[in-house]
Amino acid sequence: MDVVSIIVPVYKVEAYLERCIYALICQTYPEIEIILVDDGSPDRSGEICDEFAAKDSRIVVFHQANQGVSAARNMGLKLSRGDWICFCDGDDWYEKNYVETLLAGARKANADFVLCDYQIVNEQGKIQSRTHVASLGDNRKTVIALGPTASCVHMIKKSLFKEADVSYPLGYRQSEELPVIPVLAKYATDIALVNQPLYNYFQRGDGTSASNNREQGIEDSFACWRIMRTALGKEYEAEAEYHAIYSLLYGNLLKMCKNRVSSRKIREGITAFEEMFPNYRKNPYLNGMGWAKRGFLALAHWRRIPSLRCVAWLHGKIIG
Repeated sequence: MDVVSIIVPVYKVEAYLERCIYALICQTYPEIEIILVDDGSPDRSGEICDEFAAKDSRIVVFHQANQGVSAARNMGLKLSRGDWICFCDGDDWYEKNYVETLLAGARKANADFVLCDYQIVNEQGKIQSRTHVASLGDNRKTVIALGPTASCVHMIKKSLFKEADVSYPLGYRQSEELPVIPVLAKYATDIALVNQPLYNYFQRGDGTSASNNREQGIEDSFACWRIMRTALGKEYEAEAEYHAIYSLLYGNLLKMCKNRVSSRKIREGITAFEEMFPNYRKNPYLNGMGWAKRGFLALAHWRRIPSLRCVAWLHGKIIG
């Protein structure tokens, strides 16, 4: 049987980590190794990792000084001995058939790159939203452009990381997955889509994400996007541009509005983006973005800042 390595970066997730690990050790597919990389967490997360490792021989724990999620994932890749790689964040959790179902999807399609639906769950246990990867179809470029870039909803053949010469870029706290997942999809022999919500993304209400430095986050997003664009090459210019629209314009504007950044700064950000991508509104993938997000971008183009703030407020109430 193929061995599946599940890599979990661990940092400040003491309150959620047991739920995450229990979901991993209860997987219906038995041939797994669980690699818990304690990234210098200052709480009891590292101790919890060690306690589980003492009870289950499939668990490997590595403790390192805090270096960020990219370094933790890279270390997990280095330590892994599996044929396949999966990721899970320490405050999220798998459905019990996550590994079995993704591996079956890979075998059925003879694929080395598999992705599934995920759902966002709030602190009250209510499902806020769900993706539907089946809508992507079997077109590689569409998957590269519109597919989720979150590592945790993918199962990837370990050998593909070497073939694509891909690792997580160090030193960035935001958008670090952009130079990884789309690039792996480019080099995959075949891609399989599993239209089941097998990953639960926990929407925390503690303000952790909002506390990140905004300016640094925007710079990180641009830097990671540039790495991705170079790796994808000229054949995938439209796909790279779409990621810029989604991450650098839509995503950053949403955060700026939620964080009550000044209207002047928001206008400057929109202008800078439109100068860099003057024809972005003609991108062929915009129709796949959804009407609400397209409407948000239209408001940005017309500099309707108060309306942008209202939409961002509503997004925060619904999604978080």
